[in-house]
Amino acid sequence: MTTPAGPGIPVDRPWQIPAAPAVFQARERFTAELDRLWSEGTGRRLVVVSGVGGVGKTSLALDWLYDKADEFPQGILYSDLGGARERPPEDPGEVLHGFLTALGSSPDEIPTSLDQRAAAFRTATASRRMAVLLDDAASVAQVRPLLPAGQSAIVFVTSRWRLTDLGIDGAEFVDLPPLTEPQARALFERYTGTERVRSDPPAASEIVSSCGGLPLALSVAAARLRARPRRALAREAAAYGRWTSSGGRSADKTLSLNAIFEVVYEGLPQSAARVYLACGVHPGPFLSIEPLAAALGLPLSAVEDDIDELIEANLLTEAGEDRFVQHMVLHSDARARAATALPGDEWDRLARSFAGWYLDRALAADEAIHPHRARYATRERQSKDFVERADGLAWWRDHLSVIRAVFTTAVDHEWDDIVWQFCEASWGFFLHHRDYLPWIAMNEWGVRAATRVNLPLVEARLRSQLGFAYAKLGRYDEAAEENVVALRLGQQENDGRTQATALSQLGRSARGQGDLEGALDFYRQAADLQERLGIPRGVALCRRRQGEVLAKLGRYGEAMIELTASAAVMAEVGDAAQHARSVMALAGIQAAEGRAEDAIARLTESLRTMRALDSPYYTAEILAALGRIERQYGREEESAGHLAEAQALFTEMGIPRADDAGYGSQP
Repeated sequence: MTTPAGPGIPVDRPWQIPAAPAVFQARERFTAELDRLWSEGTGRRLVVVSGVGGVGKTSLALDWLYDKADEFPQGILYSDLGGARERPPEDPGEVLHGFLTALGSSPDEIPTSLDQRAAAFRTATASRRMAVLLDDAASVAQVRPLLPAGQSAIVFVTSRWRLTDLGIDGAEFVDLPPLTEPQARALFERYTGTERVRSDPPAASEIVSSCGGLPLALSVAAARLRARPRRALAREAAAYGRWTSSGGRSADKTLSLNAIFEVVYEGLPQSAARVYLACGVHPGPFLSIEPLAAALGLPLSAVEDDIDELIEANLLTEAGEDRFVQHMVLHSDARARAATALPGDEWDRLARSFAGWYLDRALAADEAIHPHRARYATRERQSKDFVERADGLAWWRDHLSVIRAVFTTAVDHEWDDIVWQFCEASWGFFLHHRDYLPWIAMNEWGVRAATRVNLPLVEARLRSQLGFAYAKLGRYDEAAEENVVALRLGQQENDGRTQATALSQLGRSARGQGDLEGALDFYRQAADLQERLGIPRGVALCRRRQGEVLAKLGRYGEAMIELTASAAVMAEVGDAAQHARSVMALAGIQAAEGRAEDAIARLTESLRTMRALDSPYYTAEILAALGRIERQYGREEESAGHLAEAQALFTEMGIPRADDAGYGSQP
């Protein structure tokens, strides 16, 4: 194909690229990067545009080439190399034959061997200012013979593989991600028509979300809608939701998102394909090598090699040190393949192995976060421990989305032993972060699981955990109900520790309902029981709670005795968080008695301790208490800063007002 001759343009100027995309969502950042590579580079520019199938690699290259067409007076060559087609990819020798004839060579003069054709192509392009688009490349070996020699040429290679070995040839790499949600919605609206999309915005949003930011998927969805002008968007949204969320496939393979990845998957080595299927079983939004290796029973080094294969094939993306993510449509594809390729027992085994690995790490982290608590759950895998409390908190915070996904899988499959253990292991993290609503939902499932497997003491513990959260949210009747059951279970099993916990939690409910004397009675019963059991930390917790109630009753002398004793024991056992809370209550009394300087000094020291522990909730509590005392004594600037920081932390945790915490709150 040649273009019409114009001023200064040879008649044999090849112009082989397809038409520019009729509908295109601009990618300004990537277009600017291509502009930079063209304008600032020297010699032949080689640009590899890679990304998952359907992400718009070819469209980006075509849009740029049409925009810069005048800068290539001696033509643009194009070949679809067929890397992702089901039939074999194009032979580079045949591609060179076509390029040479387009550049004016007689077919009879073209050499027969690949090396000779490549040399002839370099000769023919040595002095040309031109562009070449090698679309959908299958391999580096396919691309190398097709590289021109011209120093004023640019070569675009698009591929579903990264083709990193082309770096030896001076390639620059552009990894094209899916469209952002606003970009995807704008493209879908242009494809489908504004009126159609705006007739049902929620359904349109569902379709856009199901397409995962892939322009090809969006165009398929829009084409279906244009072909069915009376089809409701809600019905189409439901269909696409089924295909992506369940990993299902459309009856028409051309409309199936899974078909986009067929050739790439089929080209994987067997071991990498197995890792890809395991990624489909893994429920979380990101994954790492260690749980994959544990589930597959392979050495870490072997899985690392397979991960590299998947990254090279754009089936996984690196998201940090030993962290990998899979695009939602890719994860749907992997899940669908795993459902059909893996025997049922192998799917279950992999899923349970993932759950067991994360449970083991969650338990290890909880042991570091809350080392003073006796546990019913036991670790089986014995993975490495966490040295510091902050390390355990950081791991929980970093992996919370994965833990919740694994937990949901365990609930769905009624793996009750895993469910209740996750709930117990979540206690330490919850105390420091207070993600109330999701944590309550988690523990409600845990209570059901413990009941089904007939573990009454575990059930009692989880009920008391639930009661704690209910009370903190002001749901005192529900809190009391849970702890009445926990107390009965503790009495039934003759377990004093369980009874003491339930009594203390009943004191919390009484206190919240304004029955301060009743609360004192519950706390004293709990303290006496803890004393008989020889649990000094449990006694100290009860004494601190008694001190707080006594302070609310204005009985400061008695309160100081209880709080001072509690602080001393907590310091002795090394519980920095609970020591700081006793000190916070003591500071409240000092402030009430007019000793603001002493109170502020105590709280400032406790604040340093909580910051070092990386505990958002307890840090916010102390900030709020400090800010209120500073405000009470005219230190407006310091007060404003501390209260604002406390409010920001509480808001992040979903707690509405900083004034609801601090001295006088229920710990």
